[in-house]
Amino acid sequence: MNTLMSPVTEDAPCVAVYRELRDGVSRASAQIGYGYNLFPTAPATHRFLHRALAACAHSGRLHEYGTADDARDRALAATLAGTYLGVSLEGEQIIFTSGATEGIGLVTRWLAACDAGLLLPAPCYYAFEQTPRRWGGTVLGRYRHDGAVHATGENASHTALVEIFPNGVTGALYTPPPLVADFRVVDVVFLAGGGGPNPHQVTDHVRTALSGRVADTAVLMTPSKDLCIPGIRPGLLISGHTSLLDAVRDDLFDRTASSSPLTGQAVLLYLTVLLLAEAAHDSNPADFTRRHRWIARQYAHHRVPTMPSETDCRAIVEHLDAMSAHFADGFNLLTEHARGLLETGAHLRPVSGYSLLPPLAADLSHSDETVAWVNAVGRQFDLKLNAHLLFGGTKESWQHLYPGPPRIRVNVSVPHEDLLHTLGLLRAAHRGVVLPSPRTEAA
Repeated sequence: MNTLMSPVTEDAPCVAVYRELRDGVSRASAQIGYGYNLFPTAPATHRFLHRALAACAHSGRLHEYGTADDARDRALAATLAGTYLGVSLEGEQIIFTSGATEGIGLVTRWLAACDAGLLLPAPCYYAFEQTPRRWGGTVLGRYRHDGAVHATGENASHTALVEIFPNGVTGALYTPPPLVADFRVVDVVFLAGGGGPNPHQVTDHVRTALSGRVADTAVLMTPSKDLCIPGIRPGLLISGHTSLLDAVRDDLFDRTASSSPLTGQAVLLYLTVLLLAEAAHDSNPADFTRRHRWIARQYAHHRVPTMPSETDCRAIVEHLDAMSAHFADGFNLLTEHARGLLETGAHLRPVSGYSLLPPLAADLSHSDETVAWVNAVGRQFDLKLNAHLLFGGTKESWQHLYPGPPRIRVNVSVPHEDLLHTLGLLRAAHRGVVLPSPRTEAA
């Protein structure tokens, strides 16, 4: 009898690099570039989630695969998200997902089936590279912050432009290439945690990019990073494209009868908070109460009982403002303590969120040298570094788009003492890491 074997799909280059970087590195190592928010969750968010879970248990939603309440949550999400994004939405255009990663997989799998090649920002999340590779999709090219493109030489019948607001690794807003795409994927990564005179500039850019339409667009949003609840994995996929929605529902039906009702509740809390955060930063103090009353009417209209109180909403918004201040202080500490180690300067400050990708002061001109150096740091100093090569692309595209020294991700959401500790480890490694001797082939 022949042995059944599935075809092996080669990892995307960024995933292959990850395995090399972590080879032999202790899982207990410190890290300077975490991919999630380490700022504490707001107590009011905890209270809401407890109340939402109790309400789901009381109404029987935890005992059924799906109830009419699921449709009510989607309809309310359409109202709130549509108001926030400046688009007209219906409940059928709303899909709750297990984080944005699942949404990326669902959308890119459909695009692969449509022979729509991706034009990706560099850097980007690994799922934009790995899922198309698994399903036979194509990456047409990658572009940097100013819109300059490195083409792969691949071809596809259609073009899908991926825009990320702001870039989830650099924290910057990118200028997309000047092209008319057949489809767009708009991944909204960080909305809270913005600083400066316009803390909602990311929202303004998203609204401008959408221009009131979703018929040719998939919008991905996740409360996980902004609300500091990565373990719950709530996500939101919005689109007006019928074929995509049908494909997504078929895919979800194949795998699960329904999503957790707590996912929808977390998304609704997020949308509520985003709408109220704008009002909180308005010049008229009465706008917050006025908007909360309007949102309460939408909850009542859609018969969703878990409306967060005005007091809790104020507490969450104030917590997000404190989070933004924490990020800013972390960036200032980085600037003060990383001189001669990492490139610093105001141009690297994230417009929102906690992530940046500064160049490292190291004479590592080739990608293979960077991988060997980062791996040696991990093995010898118990410090995990996330080099630029992890975040999509290929060695060739990175060399073309961002020539020069390697870059490493820094997360400023960590406690300040942890940031200083890892910077100390990095400085020690920068001075004293010992690279392995090149392996020679046996005669």
